[in-house]
Amino acid sequence: MQWSIIIPTYNYGRYIERCLLSILDQSGEDYEIVVVDDGSTDDTRDVIKTFMQKHKLPVGRLRLLHQSNQGPAAARNHGIAKARGDFIWFLDSDDRLAPNALEHLRLAVAQHPDGEMFFGGYRSVAQSGVSTDKLPGNLSSDRTENFRRFLRKDLKSLTTGAVVIRKAALGELRFPEGIHVNEDVVFFGQMIARCDTLAIPQVLVEKIRHPASLRGNLDRIEETGLRSVDALFDPARLTPEQMKLRSMYRANRCLRLFRAHYLAGNHARARAYYAQALQTSPRCLFKGSYLLKFLLCLGK
Repeated sequence: MQWSIIIPTYNYGRYIERCLLSILDQSGEDYEIVVVDDGSTDDTRDVIKTFMQKHKLPVGRLRLLHQSNQGPAAARNHGIAKARGDFIWFLDSDDRLAPNALEHLRLAVAQHPDGEMFFGGYRSVAQSGVSTDKLPGNLSSDRTENFRRFLRKDLKSLTTGAVVIRKAALGELRFPEGIHVNEDVVFFGQMIARCDTLAIPQVLVEKIRHPASLRGNLDRIEETGLRSVDALFDPARLTPEQMKLRSMYRANRCLRLFRAHYLAGNHARARAYYAQALQTSPRCLFKGSYLLKFLLCLGK
């Protein structure tokens, strides 16, 4: 078994069949699908069981695992523990694999048999049907430089669904449970900091935008706050040189939280995060759009 496609799902019964069909449409039979139901209360389980009966899949091709609701990080970790493939591919249950995605990966692995982490592009599909492709940014031969580019979002398409990891390269690394926002940033950031990574110049996943996917949950963002920064910058998992990038990333994270609260009208919280950003890196003062928003929320 070469590929284990792990799909965490929670109350996405209306989307999961489309996701599964996109996998069956791929060529070859060297993969397994591991769906981890994270305590759904809708018809997700019934939809998956009906799908399995309808398509008469070989034994082991699609496995449905269950757990109490613990969040996507715990669901993905559950999937890792049960995966039998040489490579792990995480796919969200409301997205779908792009045509020929698996064939692109087979070719990439054949060309780079020592590669530990591969990532391609993604296609963002709006509710209107309009789509936009985003392909990988440039990689360096230096892991620390790739980590820096990831933190600055210069790698562009390194996101869930577009990333495949050799299982042997995972070691003890897992998604940080208890963090419900940016848990994928922590995981992928630590992986790119320690792995030989290769970019694939093709779209691997189609990320379908819909009201649930577009709806920001400020309570969960605030609950996580800056804990994702601490989880990412773990000195047991990063080199001293990589740890030096913490201040830059923390300041940028504070600015993103500032913006989220500013747009929600939570001006006091917004000002507090802006102050933390400046305290972490005074250079943030020169980011004009943030400074303007901060001035506008003074006195509110």
